[in-house]
Parts: sequence; structure tokens; C-alpha cells
Amino acid sequence: MWGPLFGLAGMATTRLTLWSLGLAVWLLRRPGGWAVLAVAALVGVKLLPQK
Repeated sequence: MWGPLFGLAGMATTRLTLWSLGLAVWLLRRPGGWAVLAVAALVGVKLLPQK
């Protein structure tokens, strides 16, 4: 019963990961794209909960 749900969740996660990787590669190939990735990484680290 849970197999198809886990399968769909895994497929969605894989597609999201590959889409994000493709976007990162595309940005790195553009002038100034590395800065966008750097800002995104800094914002992501800032939003993580601190323990």
C-alpha cells in the first residue's frame, strides 16, 4: 500500500534534485552566475536553525 507513495515521493525528490543541479550548472556557465549561487548558499545557511 505504501510502496507506490514512497515511489512517487522518491521520483519527485530525484527530479527536484536533478532540476536544481541543472540550474546550478547553467548559472555557473553564465557571467555572474556564481554570485547568484553564492548568495543563495549564504541565505540558505542563514535560514538553517542554530542549535
